Formats: sequence, C-alpha cells, structure tokens
Amino acid sequence: MASIFRRLLSIRKPKKVLTRKDSITGRNHTFEVPYLSRLDGNQLQPGQSLIARGYITGADGFIINLTSGPNVELDEDETGELDDRLLALRVDLTKGKVYLNACINGQWGKEAFVKQQYKEGDEFDIRVRCFEQHFEIYVEHKLIATFKHYVPMSNISHIYVTGDVRLYAVSWEGKLYNMPYTADIPGNFYVGRKLFVSAIAEKKPKDLTIDFFAGEDVPFKLCASFIQKKVTRCSEISGVKSSPETNFEGKIKFPLKAKRSFDILIYAADDKFLVFINDVLYCTFEHRMPAVKIERLQINGDIQLIGVHIK
Repeated sequence: MASIFRRLLSIRKPKKVLTRKDSITGRNHTFEVPYLSRLDGNQLQPGQSLIARGYITGADGFIINLTSGPNVELDEDETGELDDRLLALRVDLTKGKVYLNACINGQWGKEAFVKQQYKEGDEFDIRVRCFEQHFEIYVEHKLIATFKHYVPMSNISHIYVTGDVRLYAVSWEGKLYNMPYTADIPGNFYVGRKLFVSAIAEKKPKDLTIDFFAGEDVPFKLCASFIQKKVTRCSEISGVKSSPETNFEGKIKFPLKAKRSFDILIYAADDKFLVFINDVLYCTFEHRMPAVKIERLQINGDIQLIGVHIK
C-alpha cells in the first residue's frame, strides 16, 4: 500500500496533452499538483460540494482526499503520521476503476470501487456533495456512489489532490438552496461579468429557467425543456416578448440529462450573451438593452442547485 501511495505522491513533469481551452471558462489556466488547501471560513455545511476539474497527464492515476489536517504525505523514509482521510478517492487508470475508502486513526475501512475508464490526456470532472450522513460522488456529471461518513464531516479541514494530473479548478461551492432562487446582482450584470450555475437535474425533470431582470423587463430569459429537449432564449421588454431562438452551436442539441450534474456559464460580451454548458459554448443571444441595466436574476425548475455565483 505504501509503495502505491509513494508512486501517486511523486512529482513528475507532465506530458503535453491537447485539451479544450477557453479564457472565459478558465481552461486556459492550469496549476500543478500536489495541491493542498485549507477550507476557508466555517465548517462544511450540508449541501456544499467539492468540485475538482483538470486533465490527466500520465498513466499512474491520481487521488483526491478530504482530510482532517495538513499532514497528507509520508516522510522520505515512508514514516510519519498522516491526518485522517475522511474520504480517499483514488482513480486507477490501468484497472479502469475509482476506489473509495476512508482512513481514521490509521485504520482503513472497507474499500469500494466503481468502474470508470480514463486515459492519459482525458479531462475529468469529479464532484463530492456533502450531507449529514454521507457523501454523494459524481464522476463526469453522473452519480456513481454514496459513501457514508465514518466520522462527522465537520472534521474535514483540508483538500488534497495529487498524482498524474493538472488542475483547472478546485473549489467548494453552494449550500441547500430553496427554489425558486432569486438574488440581486451587486453592481449589476455589466459587460465582462459571468454567472456560474452548478446544479443537478431531478429524476424526472420538466424544465429549467434562468431570468435576468432590469426592473420589470426581462432582457434575457433562458429556458431548457427536458421534455422537448431544446433550449430557447427570448426577452420581454415593455410587455413585448421577442421571438424565441432555438439555434445552438456544436453537435449536441440538448446536453442536459436527468439525474446528472451540469454547469451553465453566462457571459456578458459587448453585444451579446454567451452561454456555455459544461464548459462548451452552446448558444448566444444578442443584447436587447445594455447588460449593465440587469440588476436581478431568478433560477427555477426541476433541479437541485449546487452553487450560484457571479464574477
């Protein structure tokens, strides 16, 4: 076991791989591992999610650990005491599996695994959503497992990622949101701002709507129909609705699926909104009024919100 972890903990110069890159979604910036970060602010709350995204640079795999402290690596002679790993997630490329376990007071629990094929050069999206009694683990937007806590999740203080990967982002997001979700936009949604929405579609979803308000007007309305499998855009200004637009970029007509997690990013460009779904440009919508007038947003539909924020 120790030799396996020493291989995973070793630092190697990553090979160059071809990935999707976009300055708006953040894929043009990556950072190296080992990555160790302390959770800021208060203890974890139910509904919060760890989101780890990046790409694979080698064949040895990688690990993502949620730990009770910063002691995450053995000494050079493979001695020393590691802090508890409340969740140890290990991706083994050669076996095509994701392993799940926990190590409390030096004692490992019963290891479980789920089949998942990755190869060098693949991008990955792994999410861990926290609840009072268990974690939900999503791999490539699909729920692959639930993992019961060995000790309270409030013991988690650090995130540790290492292995043959480079990272786009590692973040904690969200809480348990009430729907519909409504919020003012401090400083308004001026050109250059981005709205990030992370969510999970329900088992039998019907629709999802995101509305941007400027007073009583709706300069931009995005509606995704899971039944019709299409995404429409329109506006309603001074009581007049614009004709709905349903055209889309790329090959996938409707990238949202029931029981799957997803990300929507809406960017205010100079003359239009750019809509990205799971980091891929999906559609655009020309401004019907200056974006800076948008002061409020509302999200509704058959989803569980994971996180909402504006930059």
